[in-house]
Amino acid sequence: MEHAAAVPPPRHAGTAALEFMLAGMLLLAASIATVETMYWHQMRHLAYLALIEAARAGATSHGEPGAIARAFARAMRARHAAGQPGQAATRQQHAWNRQQARTGLPAWRIAILQPGPTAFANHGVANRGLRRPPRIRNDYQAEQHAQRLAQGWPGGAGPRSGLDIFQANTLRLRLVYRLAPLSPWLGALLRASAALAQACARPAWRQGLLPIRLELEMDMQSDPALWPARPDVSYGDARDCDGLTAAASG
Repeated sequence: MEHAAAVPPPRHAGTAALEFMLAGMLLLAASIATVETMYWHQMRHLAYLALIEAARAGATSHGEPGAIARAFARAMRARHAAGQPGQAATRQQHAWNRQQARTGLPAWRIAILQPGPTAFANHGVANRGLRRPPRIRNDYQAEQHAQRLAQGWPGGAGPRSGLDIFQANTLRLRLVYRLAPLSPWLGALLRASAALAQACARPAWRQGLLPIRLELEMDMQSDPALWPARPDVSYGDARDCDGLTAAASG
């Protein structure tokens, strides 16, 4: 009586399954990376447009931090426009509040790099008898520059600020925007890699956030004034490090 010989399993069946699984994981990782990259660029572009609106508001409102903050937040609402009309501002604020509560870092901050307190010390005019902040005159800048030269200021630059009257009438803003990735996998990767990040980026990476840094200059269209700082908009130094990685100038 003849017996059928047992057929051995394919030699490479296990290897093929492993290769298929690895290929699937690589494809998934590549897809996530593509989506995250597109999202980062979209949000960076939106943040830059919002910073332009913030600078315009500041240029026409004497550099008032509240006007800068409101204009930026209003322009960023496009990120939360989907859903019930008229609720974008509420959804946006809730999202920012949740992120700050979870990470301990504000979602965004704008620093007024120029003109700063030292520029007002050199070029400012006190509002005597008025309860208004010190200001820098926006008119007759050529005449003011000639006066500074006559005072012996090299290049018309103030001894404390190093800025001439034209630079003191230029609004320079820096935005720090901390973006939460769409995928929790990327957030986990950032946290795990925080020790390898630059010192400026490390605080954001530790919380699984992608930091975006943007700077913008715009000529003032009103007298710059020295205002009290706000948590979201305050005077800063260009040398400050605020958890940033990428820079762009406009």
